[in-house]
Amino acid sequence: AANNAEEKEQRVRKALEDSGLAPADHFWDRYPDGLSGGQRQRVVIAGALVLEPELIFADEPVSMLDVSIRAEFLSLLLNLRKEKGITILYTTHDLATAGFFTDRMAVMYLGRIVEIGLTQEVLSDPRHPYTQALVSVVPAPNPRRRRDRIILEGEVPNPIDLPSGCRFHPRCPLAFADCKMIDPPYVEVQPGHKAACLLAK
Repeated sequence: AANNAEEKEQRVRKALEDSGLAPADHFWDRYPDGLSGGQRQRVVIAGALVLEPELIFADEPVSMLDVSIRAEFLSLLLNLRKEKGITILYTTHDLATAGFFTDRMAVMYLGRIVEIGLTQEVLSDPRHPYTQALVSVVPAPNPRRRRDRIILEGEVPNPIDLPSGCRFHPRCPLAFADCKMIDPPYVEVQPGHKAACLLAK
């Protein structure tokens, strides 16, 4: 039992250090109120690493972090992905961080994936009107290359009472009569890049 307890402690210490909380002794006896927001997020990552996972589900992991430490935290996740071969399913409303962090991207609207593909393809050549609207409002790194913003009108429909046809048609600037009746199938617009839109080609 002593060896088992010692082994557990070593795993926890290694997980703390792998998550950027080094040396582990410095954090071992701390309570949450003695940690910064970024350190608390790292404790959550350490808790996952102890289990030696193949997959980590990261739901808006940087939304509550100060902008100054977001890049540092995303770099930590990238390193864990590369060094430990962990798949990270990253959900966010922030396309800029998703563009930095992900290889593949799925864009959802009212619970349905409306576009999926390699991240750089989806962001550089969005084929669904919802993705196009999202990309249009991401700040451009070069202010001289401004995008035409697509501002969506109307309210998001009630997810319990979904619209007929395409879920996006009540807010879509390109909607036409068939959109109200047909739930669009996925169209492969490039190999591995699909969009669920009647106008996708």
